Amino acid sequence: MAQRYDVSLKALFLREGDGIIRRLLFGGKVIENLTVEQPQIFNHRADMLVRTEDGSLHQVEFQSANEVSFSLRMLEYYACLVRTHNQHVTQTVLYLGREPLRMERSYKSPSIEFRFEIFNIRDIDAEPLLASEDWADNALALLANGEAKKVLETLLPRLRSMQQQEQDWASATLVLLSGILGMEEVVSERLQEVGMINVMENKVLAPLIQQRFEQGLEQGLERGLERGLERGLERGLEQGRSQGQQELLLEQLAEKFGSLPEWATKRLLCASVEEVHVWGKRILRSTSLEETLA
Repeated sequence: MAQRYDVSLKALFLREGDGIIRRLLFGGKVIENLTVEQPQIFNHRADMLVRTEDGSLHQVEFQSANEVSFSLRMLEYYACLVRTHNQHVTQTVLYLGREPLRMERSYKSPSIEFRFEIFNIRDIDAEPLLASEDWADNALALLANGEAKKVLETLLPRLRSMQQQEQDWASATLVLLSGILGMEEVVSERLQEVGMINVMENKVLAPLIQQRFEQGLEQGLERGLERGLERGLERGLEQGRSQGQQELLLEQLAEKFGSLPEWATKRLLCASVEEVHVWGKRILRSTSLEETLA
């Protein structure tokens, strides 16, 4: 699956939660995320491997496209994971692609019959996911069985209620996942209209967030998973937030009030993160430059 979706989906489930999709994929409450590294002779890496509270192991794969011989790859995963952990591994696939699901749920030959489970996100009703307290459910509701634009409008109040850093991360994840539906521009524009920073189009934040998602996730998978992701994402957001917000607000002010006088530019460039955040919301209702930067 495309790496940007892969990383974002794993990030959703590495954070704490106990929602509908988690139970569907993992079969119980996760108590441990395990390494997905394999011996060098095996060049695949499983998306997720977790241990649930009953002691069972569950491997989850996220697929945004149909893949030829996918069932054989799952068999390879199974053999290697059982050899590594010396116990049965339940395998589940979450399919999120726009194309109809065509992958087989089994691999058969004259000497073996091997099966695993595939869930198609399009077969899951969006309403229960939207009602869940788990943001992983909420975000994936955009891809579920429902009207995507209505789902987005339902998600906006939940996003507004988050703290700033959490809101940045959740908004970025939503924009990335919307790419599966080809809705990045729609989601980005709507987030900008309601006054939330459009992090995935920001020149500073977008590459930093993507890089930190990937770096943080890889580090976390090797030494504790979620801690590495949190640290990587936090460093990326802190480094880029101030300059990114300033650039975005400068563009918004110029769009609304025309060419900016020197005093306004200087005031904005010297402002704190908190001031820029306040002004970014105030511009939605202000009628003059002076009122916005008061």
